[in-house]
Amino acid sequence: MRFKIDNAYLKDSMVLGAKLEGEGPISKYIDYIGEFKDSSFENSEIDMLTQSIDMLKERLDLKDSDIDLAIGGELSNQLTTTSYTLRKSLISLIGIYSACSTISLGLGLAGLLLNRDDINNILVFTSSHNQSAERQFRNPVEYGGEKENTQTFTSTIAASALITSERCNIKLSSFTLGKVIDIGFTDSFDFGRAMAPAALETLLEHFKESNTTPNDYDLVLTGDLSSYGYDVVNKELNNKFGHVNNYNDCGLLLYDIKNQNVIAGGSGPGTSAGVLLSYVKKKLLNKEFKRVLLCATGVLMNPTMINQKNSLPCIAHAIELECVE
Repeated sequence: MRFKIDNAYLKDSMVLGAKLEGEGPISKYIDYIGEFKDSSFENSEIDMLTQSIDMLKERLDLKDSDIDLAIGGELSNQLTTTSYTLRKSLISLIGIYSACSTISLGLGLAGLLLNRDDINNILVFTSSHNQSAERQFRNPVEYGGEKENTQTFTSTIAASALITSERCNIKLSSFTLGKVIDIGFTDSFDFGRAMAPAALETLLEHFKESNTTPNDYDLVLTGDLSSYGYDVVNKELNNKFGHVNNYNDCGLLLYDIKNQNVIAGGSGPGTSAGVLLSYVKKKLLNKEFKRVLLCATGVLMNPTMINQKNSLPCIAHAIELECVE
């Protein structure tokens, strides 16, 4: 289902990354690269997300009372990173879970809610931390298991954005809400190809309902499908629309998979959010891009379901951003 957005703009954003992200191809676009170390991996992610939000508020000279609503989520059980980050802020919160597609869902919901006259500023955020995600979703770090070639590397990134009804240079113009797609894929070491059908479902629905093709955009992004899932989507887009030369994946933009030890590319909610709110944002501000479509993807499972040999339900949400002339 596609929604047209009339009154939502990206005021600004703040993206923080760790050492490996600071060595990747788009590192110069990331706002801050640092080390995030606390008493645990989980507390480090909370600190990183807190710092991202605080830096954004400082840059925009915002107080908590200036923010009408916050929308965010990440990968932790019961969204504890989100709750612990906002527990000192008296901001109304919508906590969301959409795995690695969280940023598109958050931005889309913000765009729809800004149609209300009593909502003007919405904070949207997400994060991921390599070690806390590994501990929760993959074999325990201590297990020392070998990685499969199809696996991705969870990024350590926190990203926050202020979406406002005030006219700014970047507009959120439409939002396509995804469906849960499960084709019976059961390989938990290959999330990329598991998510590819969900990405295609949402992309094709978006193109159909908006009467567009990939060529109507300066950049079409998925995230994060791995090099394997990217190949599936790229082949299908080329089969349907002819030669498509403006499609890429956030997990492949964030890292140099040939020279960095990230296996099949980046993943985690921070990956799509980090690429969109740093690299894409600055390209739009510089008028190098005029229209961008991000279709962020997520696997909706937990380790219990994987251990019970269940298949992998997936989802993808698309958000369209335009440069305001």
